[in-house]
Amino acid sequence: MKRSENLSELSNEQVLKNLKIARTVLISFSVIFFIMIITCVYISITQGFGVFTFLPLAFLPVLIANIMSHGKVKEEAKSRNLIK
Repeated sequence: MKRSENLSELSNEQVLKNLKIARTVLISFSVIFFIMIITCVYISITQGFGVFTFLPLAFLPVLIANIMSHGKVKEEAKSRNLIK
């Protein structure tokens, strides 16, 4: 979703489309983030601490931004009674 888009100005179909996209992005990034954490823990145990140990911390703000974006779109869809 573009930052310049105002959710209240979108049509119902566009809000539902944005909700589907935000949900897909959130789920896929969450899976990738979880795999990254597991990999970093494994590398830390087998090879000791290194640069890759702190890699998930660099991607944490992106995960938080995805969660917030999904929440905003979901809130707009609920306010329009498009979802339960």
